[in-house]
Amino acid sequence: MNELTDRGEIFYAKWEERRKKKWQYVFIHGFVYSGVPLGITMFLWNSRLNIENMHLSHLAGAILIFGIVGIPQGISRFKKHEKIYSGLNDNTDILNGIKTLKADKAWQYENLIITIVNDETLVVRNKLFWFDPSDDESQEFNECFDSVVADYLRIKKVPEFEAFSKNYNERVQIVEGPDSMIPLMDKAI
Repeated sequence: MNELTDRGEIFYAKWEERRKKKWQYVFIHGFVYSGVPLGITMFLWNSRLNIENMHLSHLAGAILIFGIVGIPQGISRFKKHEKIYSGLNDNTDILNGIKTLKADKAWQYENLIITIVNDETLVVRNKLFWFDPSDDESQEFNECFDSVVADYLRIKKVPEFEAFSKNYNERVQIVEGPDSMIPLMDKAI
């Protein structure tokens, strides 16, 4: 699963609608946005900007020819955006994580370790550790906790994981290191 920036979320939302009208998109981006400007440019170039050489039939012919030539570019652009969209929509790693959790194993995803405890609680722990003893530990614990919760909520946006997690109580634990199982902070979410 890829994390979306604000710009990515705008693309995702717009593309979800635009992809439903493939041939309209191809026509607009191929014929209109590529073919028409090229046709007009070639018309002006061939007429050498002399009004006596400019004929409406030549303009229509140039727009039609370059518009038709622009259609494959519109198709290519559609396929490129569709590939990006499909990549953003790929939840295979999360679906595999659900299988791992159902097999009573710990699932490591990005900076999280998720386990099921006593068949009733989904425990989310931090995998990365960045505590400096000289700093205010409570502030760092809170920052770490907020980061872990944000990452976990991002996973929960996937409908399959949301449905899976509804069957469990959810807790977030902040642990000191990879070998430590004693939580420094433990909160239900």
